Amino acid sequence: MEPTETLTWDGPELEAGQIRHRVVCLHNGTGAGEWFAHQIAAYDAVAWDVPDGVIPDAAGSPDQIEAWVTTAAAALRDGGVTPVHLVASGRAVYGTIVLAGRYPELVKSMILGDPEVDISIEGYARSLQLVQAPSLVIAAAPHADTDINEPQSIAGGIDNGVFVIIENTAVPAHRTRADSFNEWATSFMTIAEGLHTFAESEEDFRA
Repeated sequence: MEPTETLTWDGPELEAGQIRHRVVCLHNGTGAGEWFAHQIAAYDAVAWDVPDGVIPDAAGSPDQIEAWVTTAAAALRDGGVTPVHLVASGRAVYGTIVLAGRYPELVKSMILGDPEVDISIEGYARSLQLVQAPSLVIAAAPHADTDINEPQSIAGGIDNGVFVIIENTAVPAHRTRADSFNEWATSFMTIAEGLHTFAESEEDFRA
């Protein structure tokens, strides 16, 4: 799939009820409910507000990322049935990637919007390689010459990564083009659940 290709969803509209697993939106600050309001409404997602003292700064030091990941994983376990679909955007993307790689049993799929990741971070490539969950990276492209190398590298570094561009829209796409973002996300989560069901059937058959 060429990264410069304009991708649009032309299939049937998918209802939130078709998503069987919980959807959790992860944020790197307070106000997660407002930040992901369109996603909460579209697929009955829940938003995780970062506790005081666990909010990473712009640089996102290893200790801050570690605290964020550990706290988020505990919240997922305490919040109900896992695995879940994770939705994250901006600076919360890298912590979400680390979480998915470290705790694969908690994650059904990842939807990563407009990542803001320092690709020079030590262990960055390894963090991508550890992710087992199907992952969709969605990038807004306000202009024809928008630099998409960072989100494209994330999708390319994850074994089951898919990359989508939403053209002629401002960052963040999950807010400025919520309908398009949610259509892609919903269809991807539904496919991820189908793949999981197929894998379980294969295991039962071999048993």
